[in-house]
Amino acid sequence: MKNIENNIAFIDGQNLHLGTMQDNWKIDHAKLRMYLKDKYKINEAYYVLGYVNEEEQKLYSNLQKAG
Repeated sequence: MKNIENNIAFIDGQNLHLGTMQDNWKIDHAKLRMYLKDKYKINEAYYVLGYVNEEEQKLYSNLQKAG
């Protein structure tokens, strides 16, 4: 029987944002998703956000496109 990895990532969006903002980094969410898939065999990734108002709708849409 073949052993299939089924890994899931839960990403705390607020901590990722604040942690990278202090070092003036910009996150490319599509590249982050590919990194997680390649390095850790992540099949699903959940980016946890708080309330998303209309001003942040673009961020939410971009996250959906990144997978």
